[in-house]
Amino acid sequence: MKVLVSIALVCALAGCSTYQAHSNLATPYAPTDPSKVQILYAPPQRAYTSIGIVSANRYKPGWTDPTISDAVPQLQAAGAQIGADAVIVRADRSNDDRHIVVEGEAIKFSDTKSQH
Repeated sequence: MKVLVSIALVCALAGCSTYQAHSNLATPYAPTDPSKVQILYAPPQRAYTSIGIVSANRYKPGWTDPTISDAVPQLQAAGAQIGADAVIVRADRSNDDRHIVVEGEAIKFSDTKSQH
């Protein structure tokens, strides 16, 4: 019983999060490395193709409200799942219950050069 209580406490303190990814392509891209998926707040200046919609639902316990930054790892994981090079944040909404939902457009760059 003590083990179950300890596990529940660790989960509560760490926060809970989920993500979803939906590709709009019949033949999806191979998954990418989540740490390399860029998070953008405006369309990039280089050519890209929209490959799907992703969303992240992040719960943040404590005294501060969650922000988009809190959901970045989930957005990266969702984008990587469908082969995205980047996710353009399109909308976010938060509730009074310490949750934030962030939605974005998963994209694949049309060129192969990296932009820095």
